[in-house]
Amino acid sequence: MNLIRAKLLKIDSKPDQKGSMNHRLIFSSERFDAGLEQMVPCSLPVKFHEDHFYLLEAYRGFVGRVVAVQVSMSTMDRNIYYKTAGEGKPLDLQERQPTVKAAS
Repeated sequence: MNLIRAKLLKIDSKPDQKGSMNHRLIFSSERFDAGLEQMVPCSLPVKFHEDHFYLLEAYRGFVGRVVAVQVSMSTMDRNIYYKTAGEGKPLDLQERQPTVKAAS
């Protein structure tokens, strides 16, 4: 299993050809562009595994934040596809400001 750490941009939900819902987590990423010979911004879709649909509302709370998600990879025609794996729970990686209590 792999871990993706990136900013969650949005959650894309669309019905498939059979009428069941497909959910994808869309992350911000970079890829190497051979023509420009440099890294360029791109999106990274991660298919939401059916076993993790109950976590969908929790993920909506992480939109716009950097999170880590366990994923499995598969390949097809020289492309890599990602799907949520493991427990499917997002890990919040955004730093929080420590709270300092004044001594009284």
